[in-house]
Amino acid sequence: MKILYYFLFLSYVLNAQNYHYVENKNTAKEVQFYLDENARTSAGVYDGEVLLRTLWSNVEKDKGTHSIEWDGLDDEGIPVSSGNYTIKVLSNNVKYEWEGAKIGNTSKNLTGVNRYHGLSGFFKFIVHGEKIYWSNGYNEQRTAAYTSELSDPQVTTPVLDKGAIVKYIATGEDKVFWSGHDVQANKSFVFVTDQNSNEEYIFDKAISYEVTYSRTYESTLDLIEGTNSYITGLAYYNGYLYVARQLQNTIHVLSLSNGGSLVQTIQFINAPRELTTDDKGNLWLISDESSVSKYVIQENGQLEKSNLSISSLDEPLTLGFNKKDNILGVCDGGAYQQIRFFNADNGEEDAPFGELGGYANGPKVSNNKFYFSDSKSKDFNADIYTPQYNHASLAFENDGSFWVLDTGNNRMMKYDSNRNFQEKIQYTPDWLIMSIDKNNSSRLFVDFLEYEIDYSQEDIGESWSLKNNWGFSIQDDYNNSFGRIREPVTLSNGKTYFLLTEGYNFVIAELTESGIRITDKVLDGFNWVWLEDGSLVYVNPAELHGNVIWEKYELNDFDIDNDPIFLGGSLLAKRTNILANEPLFRYGSSLSVAILDDYKLLTFDARPEENNMGAGYHLGLLNTNDNTWIFKTSKATGKDYTGDYPLDGRFDTGNDVHNAGSKAMAFGNNIVWGYYGEFWKGGFQTNQYAHYWENGLLLNVFGTNWTKNVNGLSVSRLGGEVFTPFDGMAGNAINPYTVFNPLNSDIAYLYHPDESWHGGIHRWRISDLDSVKVDILSITVE
Repeated sequence: MKILYYFLFLSYVLNAQNYHYVENKNTAKEVQFYLDENARTSAGVYDGEVLLRTLWSNVEKDKGTHSIEWDGLDDEGIPVSSGNYTIKVLSNNVKYEWEGAKIGNTSKNLTGVNRYHGLSGFFKFIVHGEKIYWSNGYNEQRTAAYTSELSDPQVTTPVLDKGAIVKYIATGEDKVFWSGHDVQANKSFVFVTDQNSNEEYIFDKAISYEVTYSRTYESTLDLIEGTNSYITGLAYYNGYLYVARQLQNTIHVLSLSNGGSLVQTIQFINAPRELTTDDKGNLWLISDESSVSKYVIQENGQLEKSNLSISSLDEPLTLGFNKKDNILGVCDGGAYQQIRFFNADNGEEDAPFGELGGYANGPKVSNNKFYFSDSKSKDFNADIYTPQYNHASLAFENDGSFWVLDTGNNRMMKYDSNRNFQEKIQYTPDWLIMSIDKNNSSRLFVDFLEYEIDYSQEDIGESWSLKNNWGFSIQDDYNNSFGRIREPVTLSNGKTYFLLTEGYNFVIAELTESGIRITDKVLDGFNWVWLEDGSLVYVNPAELHGNVIWEKYELNDFDIDNDPIFLGGSLLAKRTNILANEPLFRYGSSLSVAILDDYKLLTFDARPEENNMGAGYHLGLLNTNDNTWIFKTSKATGKDYTGDYPLDGRFDTGNDVHNAGSKAMAFGNNIVWGYYGEFWKGGFQTNQYAHYWENGLLLNVFGTNWTKNVNGLSVSRLGGEVFTPFDGMAGNAINPYTVFNPLNSDIAYLYHPDESWHGGIHRWRISDLDSVKVDILSITVE
């Protein structure tokens, strides 16, 4: 086979600059091209628009003259037929900047150990002196106990290291008492830390207890074993610690002056849970679904019931005592969703605080509207992942100002003694389902929360505001943590719709001023994508030697209820007798669908090698006119690959990865696919993205991964510094989205969620897109 190269100047000039090729007339095997500046480059051989061979990917080349050689083979190593072909050279200097995970997080620090973050949201907090102590339940590889200074509340400090599930907190005698739960061993206990050092304080009666897969507590008190043993309330007064266990109908009284020994077991109170004490020797507790009772603390720690109880409550969730004004505060859920205030001497009620009914009135967020609870199931046994909507927290400072947990929005809200809003502390827990309205990029959704993004603000920290919480009216049948708001799109009638999980199907729902309206339009299964033009696309997962069909249901009209009406399904594309190397959607991954230039269908295989597939290509562009491949790229590394994360666009199917890719996305001429790499390199993760041009050539690979950890790579049973957040890292970023900056088409953004590394929605700034150039050389094979 003889290959003849000759120069043909066909240049896509994407920024009004030309390349100057130099034809090498001395050899038929080589052609030269010229770069006006240093650039990243990729090159491929094409038959028309079809990519036959990727020659190189993501290679830095200096300004000047460079040579290209081609051996006449395609990507499978097969000689091409005689004829005319082209080589396309892609060059660029696109920039990628991690702007942080600032959306939904108010922390002062961009990253590091002092940033608010966690797998679960805030559970409890207490104010003592000049500090806040807070917990967040289950936090996987990190501690669930923290402290913050009231003088600088947007900075937090971990207390101890990886340990038990931590929920309830009490303070006294310069000590902090934390409830601990070892869910694997069905044991609960109290551990103690010193307020000044944050190290354990060991009372005489303390014992050593090693939590399963975690640390050993040397300060353990009141260790109890049993399925229903977990702690539901803590309170301290005058040398006594009160430990409530609701499902055992007990309150244990520990005498700290006697080294933490158990001196009383109170069993006459039914189902005791939330506790607090006042400064007059009384203990207040919630003991059933709708009342709060006051007990007088005796010298021996025993409790004597007073004549005062508050029974006008709907769903009391937590208590707090205002020493300055002798007021008991109760966060009352149910129909109230308010903080209700009562005189601690006579029980007379003062004016409540918060919008009556809360989010039952609609989704709009404000600073005097609380989401303490809703009508979803309240599972008190769910101790691994903290239930989101069955608790609250309330704490007063000495001057009568107070903090309250707006549970459904995961915000600690600060108000002065006159109930004026002061500030908030907020982070985003493991809400992994994130999406952006496909026709309005200012609307970003995570879980049921909606943020508004102001693209005129350069600082991402100043660009976001929490606008709506759509979750209040959602019932259990639709409350799938991997469902939430999927595929949101504002349609031609000006109304916004999305796909909501209902069992094993999607149902179409609308976002209205009053809340979510669920239609009767049910979509079979989950393999649906909603396109910008309003069309729905359904795809069946690929299996070896099977068929894959893309069906398109075009939006036709709206009925009297504003429900969208679709035409019957039409064939968008089809692949038959699927080969092992085709880049197609498979079971166990998110579906990626996008259409470029009206006939180019984007496909992506996000899975590792399994079921005789995944060892070939992972990104593809399909011609919907004839169902042939325009390009197939992002080859698998192979199962045995153990090297660094590939920067040449390959898809890592090695390194012991389990769940590999996230999604492929298209914006303009750009394609980006994500790789979160769960269990990569034997138990870790990545946050990597490959950026392609529409012709299948690689622009760059950006992001980070576990091996770039500035805190080291050593892991112990205590978690260790290795789990400290570092620049760009995220866990299980399974739902990334890309959008252009609506004010500047030279800039795009990639948004993605985060399981627990940074506690917010991340944004990557992709700029200098006008530096992309594509030049074409003509080649003849004889």
